Amino acid sequence: MLGAALSWVSSRGLIDDSYITLAYARNLAEHGHWGMTPGITSNAATSPLNVGLLALGFLLARPFAGVDGELALGVVTTLLVAVAAGCAGYVTRRAAISPAWAVAGLVVVLANPLLVSALGLEVVLLFTAMTALLAAGLAGRPVVFGVVAGLALLARLDTVVFIVVLALACHGVRRRLPSAVLACCVVALPWFAASWYWLGSAIPDTFVIKTNQKNFGPDRTYLRGLWTHYWPNTPVAVGVGVAGAAIGVLVLVVLVLLLVRRRDGVRAGLIGLGVAGALYFGVYSVLGVPPYQWYYVPPAAALSFVAVLGLGVLLRDRGRRVLTVGLSLAAVAGLGFSVPAAAFPLPWAYPPVFGNFATPAEYHAIGARVGRIVGDERVQAPGEIGELAYSCDCEIVDQFSDPAVLQPLIDERIANADPVLARLLTWNYARRDPGPAQPTPWVLRWRSAAVKPPQGVAQWTTTAGTWRTKDELVLFRAQDATP
Repeated sequence: MLGAALSWVSSRGLIDDSYITLAYARNLAEHGHWGMTPGITSNAATSPLNVGLLALGFLLARPFAGVDGELALGVVTTLLVAVAAGCAGYVTRRAAISPAWAVAGLVVVLANPLLVSALGLEVVLLFTAMTALLAAGLAGRPVVFGVVAGLALLARLDTVVFIVVLALACHGVRRRLPSAVLACCVVALPWFAASWYWLGSAIPDTFVIKTNQKNFGPDRTYLRGLWTHYWPNTPVAVGVGVAGAAIGVLVLVVLVLLLVRRRDGVRAGLIGLGVAGALYFGVYSVLGVPPYQWYYVPPAAALSFVAVLGLGVLLRDRGRRVLTVGLSLAAVAGLGFSVPAAAFPLPWAYPPVFGNFATPAEYHAIGARVGRIVGDERVQAPGEIGELAYSCDCEIVDQFSDPAVLQPLIDERIANADPVLARLLTWNYARRDPGPAQPTPWVLRWRSAAVKPPQGVAQWTTTAGTWRTKDELVLFRAQDATP
């Protein structure tokens, strides 16, 4: 029910990057093609497992609603939340606490504005992987843990932080670590080998794209981005988004102190999950990547889950069963309404944390019109490409969709990397052959709504939700576009 509700609330208000994933999934489902646009093979989907699951969602939804990406996403989200619920319930049984704590934990995590503002990306999949890793670790099933770990790596490579820490924290996995590692390799390595051989890179191209981005400015890095980039525009959403994680840090400290006095497998697993979340935040802070809201979801989800279930464990040890149920129901009632309250009416037109240049409805209408105008000819994207590519179903190109456009950025990344990383990247791209850049007869450009000349073939005024004043997106013939 929670997964279905989240899917409905966000069904018409997905962010632009979500449509990058949906475009990949639709092409895979309809044409068996790996790329954002039908005619160009590319490798800029960060989560191959999410793309695969969404492609399956397209196939399941097709008999009922045709090609409907939002419905496909709803099916996948609902199933993933159900799996997470089963895993959370198992953890509460192992901890000998009320299953109400599992319900509370799911609501606190899944109602987080940072997470719901990135539905369509791999945020729910990552949380499901965390709960499954924790459940398998507490069950002492190293092979199952390894299978889940392999799937988690296909969901997103940086889940290796959670995999390593939880493997060391859970005694049943730690003492049979080779079995877990072997199972993980059997599940994950075939995709990475196939991606390296056929797509020209074992890892997604988003590693180069995102680590090279500096357009947010020196004060808006991952470490400071919540306060310098998001807080001024959406303070309520940011406050709710970090509240659970802040409480989780406090609960984590108490769990660590009590574990010194009394060994407990459940406590050790929860500590591992919380430490992994904090370490993930630290790693991304050191990398200095841009402050995209979905980058904050893994640490926020892990620490919020520890906050709820860890509190349940602490109260269990003090015999306060009535307080346990009361607090869990209070968490469900309070946080369950925090996200919808931040973005009425429902379903929302854009999510609580939103930074795109146009609303989803505006991009959808623009993309459809652009597709009719340009036909089979290529058009250069204006900086955001996801929903334009999804709705125009045309050859719209930038570094996410066209390997030839991305190649100079890869060359720059290798040239500026330290010797070890440069060697690894060189090996990773050894089979890459982007081919020559193709002519692009059309160009989409942003300009201020106050500036009218020069006129393009078509132009659209956008409101861009909570972030920007009115601007215009203009479609030019390439020879008429100014630099």
